[in-house]
Amino acid sequence: MKLLASRRIGFIAILFAVTLLSGAEGFQEAAVGAIVSTEEAGSIVGTWKLISMTYQDQTTNKQVELWGANPIGFLTYTPDGRMSAVISASKRSFSASNPSQTSTEEQASYFRSCFAYAGAYTPTDKGVIHHVEVANDPAWVGKDQVRYLHFEGNRLIVTAPATKTVSDPNARVLTLVWERL
Repeated sequence: MKLLASRRIGFIAILFAVTLLSGAEGFQEAAVGAIVSTEEAGSIVGTWKLISMTYQDQTTNKQVELWGANPIGFLTYTPDGRMSAVISASKRSFSASNPSQTSTEEQASYFRSCFAYAGAYTPTDKGVIHHVEVANDPAWVGKDQVRYLHFEGNRLIVTAPATKTVSDPNARVLTLVWERL
């Protein structure tokens, strides 16, 4: 049962990483992408707590919660153009008193159930581009990540461009809801 759950988490993590890694090249723009004014772009400065993380299949409209109903994460934008994001599944347990003493498979599940990156950012008319300088996935380093933004009260809705995965030909849109701290 643990192996099945580990593989499911691994698949979801890979899907999440592929979705976020997609950027804008060769993918259709997310339907929920909104124009962001210069004033709104400045209002992203601060720290945001993750409320939800879902993807929606663009063919079936099925929506799936990634990493469960209560993922944990923080997103920070500084006034000088720097950003960082850390996201994790809420229920990450380990079998030993010290995680470094667990099996290689269990340690791999830790990697598949969290994601972090940081770098510079550039506001655009539809959101922001994250210029990744460091990430727990080395394939992200040096890449740009396009994000569409819109605001709902004290919440920041961040949407990645629609993308397809190797395992599913239907395009999916990742949406992260953040609340200002």
